[in-house]
Amino acid sequence: MNGKSKILLITGLTVLSAVPVIEAQEPNPTSQAAPAQDNQVTKQENGIYLYRVKVVQRDLDAVNYMHRSETTKIAFKGTTLLPQAKGEARVTSERGGIVIEARFDGLTPANGFGKEYLTYVLWAITPDGRPSNLGEVLPSGTKNTMTVTTGLQSFGMIVTAEPYFSVTQPSDVVVLQNQIIQDKTTGVMEKVNAHYLLLPRGTYAMPENGAKTVANPMTRDEKSPLELYQANNAVRIAKEAGADKYAPDILGEAMQDLKNARDIDSSKKPDRKLEITFARQAVQRAEDARRVTLRKQAAEREREAEDAKQKAQQEAEEAQLKAQQA
Repeated sequence: MNGKSKILLITGLTVLSAVPVIEAQEPNPTSQAAPAQDNQVTKQENGIYLYRVKVVQRDLDAVNYMHRSETTKIAFKGTTLLPQAKGEARVTSERGGIVIEARFDGLTPANGFGKEYLTYVLWAITPDGRPSNLGEVLPSGTKNTMTVTTGLQSFGMIVTAEPYFSVTQPSDVVVLQNQIIQDKTTGVMEKVNAHYLLLPRGTYAMPENGAKTVANPMTRDEKSPLELYQANNAVRIAKEAGADKYAPDILGEAMQDLKNARDIDSSKKPDRKLEITFARQAVQRAEDARRVTLRKQAAEREREAEDAKQKAQQEAEEAQLKAQQA
């Protein structure tokens, strides 16, 4: 495989994970709910739960950075959603982890892809497709820089548009993917093709001119910090998922954090630092509530399916017994 990332889009039923339901991988909060026959939890003979959902699959180059003795570079190339975007990262293997110093150019406001998107997130994708949220990428003028660390060894990197910073599964609004630099990504010990799974976004309106980006993104009140909007988004999404029923305690804490942030925002002399602290805490708790909700819903569906199966089996046995007695 050459240095250029190969992208393959496939839609269909794919197994996201084969772990107990409490550890099941949750769908992205912005994804549109697939039909009932596409989203289902099945229990195997060994007691393992499989959560099948409709997904999008891509290919991505992944690099093993652990055995590097000095810094290496890798590029980022904009996808068809944001072709003018680009970037570069310096990756250094240090004791205890990998340090990534990334710089991005050409990121437009995230809600240009839909009002539900408010920020960008940098992800590391392992060769087996497991995503790891490395951190939020905030558009600031025309250039963005960030320094993050990861304990992963082999991974590829992407940047996606997201509704809030603490999402645990990337959306398919992929705006940047890493790309091998032939003369600068040196000393790579191994390069593998990482297949990663994304959940399709709920709504996307293609402009009439055929371009894949939206020319006039939604604007927000710049007087309030972006974190407050993310908190509103996260709490709303958690509620829509059913967190008020399945995770009311966690959701209640998130709503209280959001109220605290709103109260500070509306005060005459707002403490922006404290407001952002409350807002980010609301985001994290809302995401926790959403994940707990999805896990409990999956377990509930499994129990209902098992009960229905047992009932049908019992009715069949009763019918057979009556037939024998007749």
